[in-house]
Order: sequence, then structure tokens, then C-alpha cells
Amino acid sequence: MSFEQLSYLAQIVASVAVIVSLIFVGLQIKHNTGALQRNEHNSTMAQWTVIRMAIAKNRDIAELMTAGLHGESALDGADQLRLEQMLAENAWASFHIWERTQRGIFPKGTFELTAGPLLSDLLKTVRGGAWWRSAKHAGFIPGFVADVDALLAKDSGASVVIDNAVKKEQ
Repeated sequence: MSFEQLSYLAQIVASVAVIVSLIFVGLQIKHNTGALQRNEHNSTMAQWTVIRMAIAKNRDIAELMTAGLHGESALDGADQLRLEQMLAENAWASFHIWERTQRGIFPKGTFELTAGPLLSDLLKTVRGGAWWRSAKHAGFIPGFVADVDALLAKDSGASVVIDNAVKKEQ
């Protein structure tokens, strides 16, 4: 075998090695991306768990959220502040899901199928709606506000259709 042939063989082997190493790097990147996405999911779950556990473990907060949101009882200044903080926590946890969906960390539609409806249910209440109307202009980015408002409008339209159907049955 001549030196020229050995040179060609070495180039072929080197080319194959480069391709194999690129495939390996691609697989490693895919694996690491999956791990990062899993960490984002875990972080999001931890944020929501704090809110859920506060309500589940503390009857006072659960009562504040149920009666307070629907305007069933008068709230003093401290309870109004507590209610607003719980609404803010829900909105910020929802924002994180929205933002991660926007960046492509979560699949498209994740916000609209998960946190969006939960937040919408809170914001459709008497005090939840009042809070959102003032809070959405202070600290939330316009894209998030627009998407939440779109969900509220969509839910509002669905409520009208359901209410009309119920009236027809009566």
C-alpha cells in the first residue's frame, strides 16, 4: 500500500471519527436539554406546591380564598392584602408557565391547558377580577397580560353560551 493510499485511508477514518463524535455530541446535547426541561418542570411544580399546600394546610387561607374571592364577606385591610398576595402568587406561578412555554421549554399550548384556566377561574371572581384590572398594569409584561385577557374573554364568552343554554332549558 502506498503512502498516498494510506493518506486516503487515514482521511476516511478521520472523517468517520468526526461524524461519530458529532453524533455523540448531538445525543449528549439532547440528553442535557431533556434534563434541563425536567428541572424546569420540577421548579414549576415546586412553585405551585407552595400555593396549594398553603391553602390545603391552612383553613383560614382556604376560607379567605373562597369567601373573599366571591365577595361573600367583608375584608379588613389585612385580609384584603392577604387575598391580593395569594392572587399575585397564583399569577406569578402562571406567568412562569407562560414564559417557559413562550421560550419553548414547555410544549406549545401548555399555559392555555394548565395554568391559564386555573388563573382564569380566580380572575373571573368578583375580587379576583378587581385585583387583575389594577395589577395587570404593574409588573406583568404585555404579552402575558394579553394572553390572560384573551383567556378571560374566551371563558366569558363560553359562560354566556352556557348561561343561555341553561335559560332555554328552564
